[in-house]
Amino acid sequence: MNKEIYINDTATETRIAITEDGNLVELYIETPDEKSCVGNIYNGLVENVIPGMRAAFVDIGQKINAFLPFSEVGHEGQLSTILDADEKEEGEISAPVKSPEELKTGDPILVQVTKDSWGEKGPRVTTNISLPGRFLVLVPYANYIGISKKIQSFNRRKELKKIARSIKPEGFGLIVRTVAEDKTDEELKRDMDYLLNSWQELQKNLKRSTPPALIYRDMEITSSVIRDLFTNEVSRVLVDNKQMFRKIQTYARQVAPNLEDRIFFHKSGSIFEIHNISKQLERSLSRRIWIRGGGHIVIEHTEALVSIDVNSGKFIGKKNQESNNLRINLEAATEIARQLRLRDIGGLIVIDFIDMEDRGNRKKLVDSFRRELQKDRAKVSVSDVSDFGLVEMTRQRIRTSLFFSTSDECPMCHGMGRIPSKDSVISKIDNWIRRFRIHSKDKFIRITVHPTIMAQLSHGSDWEFHGMNWVGWNQVDSRQSLVDSRLFRLNRLI
Repeated sequence: MNKEIYINDTATETRIAITEDGNLVELYIETPDEKSCVGNIYNGLVENVIPGMRAAFVDIGQKINAFLPFSEVGHEGQLSTILDADEKEEGEISAPVKSPEELKTGDPILVQVTKDSWGEKGPRVTTNISLPGRFLVLVPYANYIGISKKIQSFNRRKELKKIARSIKPEGFGLIVRTVAEDKTDEELKRDMDYLLNSWQELQKNLKRSTPPALIYRDMEITSSVIRDLFTNEVSRVLVDNKQMFRKIQTYARQVAPNLEDRIFFHKSGSIFEIHNISKQLERSLSRRIWIRGGGHIVIEHTEALVSIDVNSGKFIGKKNQESNNLRINLEAATEIARQLRLRDIGGLIVIDFIDMEDRGNRKKLVDSFRRELQKDRAKVSVSDVSDFGLVEMTRQRIRTSLFFSTSDECPMCHGMGRIPSKDSVISKIDNWIRRFRIHSKDKFIRITVHPTIMAQLSHGSDWEFHGMNWVGWNQVDSRQSLVDSRLFRLNRLI
């Protein structure tokens, strides 16, 4: 698989595209006004403790208080998801807050953001602080060693655990990341020193700060993507900003010299246009996405969940209907997995695949879908096909979905995707005039309408307004709104 990273940096935003065999699979966008706060660490204030919700709200200096679930207080919940049982180490944990019972309103608390704010919900935070590096993750107030489960070799895992134990400072946990599999002791030690310096700087900021205050800012989006995703699997990185290019080169020279020759500067023209990313992005972010064979999927965002509908569309198969439906569903499953990564869709997702009677085909579909989702870095959970032919799944939400970060709510329909019909608008005008006549003695009124409404009003001979009870007026002046300089104004007496 040929994996590439494209970085487009402008005055208004930074866009990072990741492609696999030429297909766009991930896109990160960051603007100066809307930077992600995931990974940032705050000296916060406990605002409210609500046992009934099993959560607390923490003031971290943002417009909306952060949400701290009780499950994110202490390390046990985190350990169970990132470590195997034999990788835990016994020892006293010296965390400032060890249990939810210790949370008191008005107390300062050290928290780290795990999810950005979304809609009317504030960011989600945890007391389980961690500092990620290139090869290691340093976990203060803990005492364990974890090895990435993606490192398969038993002997190498044993060697890495031995190295980690030799460099791990007292009172800290340490996680060895996947990219550390082929790294030397010296490289891991250098990364450890960098993380310890970051923690010491954080401690100084903490002592000087008055809550609520930001005391540690994680890397900007470009640096974090390079840190986490620029591995041996990536064949090249293209950057169209000279300053950013040199910054990435310097970083690679320090932490991964073998990757420095894979970084290239894009000199002229739009990097996204030349490498066919803009077209793919425009096509992929539409509501309807066509798939191979003529079928299509429709993605709809709602307040509670995201629904995805699979349709056969123009597909004409040569086999029986069951085989045709399986083929369409398998193509759709591949595209849906790609779209979830690309759009960064999180939360509850319900997929309505085309109905299949054969249980074996249903199992084949879900197995194929789960294999495709293994390419996703986010945590996912997928159910089997229900009796109604639906597949329910959840995907970890960390940042704002691309759908919301690249678009604004329509001021007319407010997210519904539909506006009142022309007849409905005219009916409202008619009802308003009827009410106006009751409360006013004026005999002249001017109505300014959109050109499409004007065309509907003027439909028919002699400008007759069929069904309108507008009699008794001396004059009604109906005008077309000037929505385009090429449009002209119409004035007619009724």
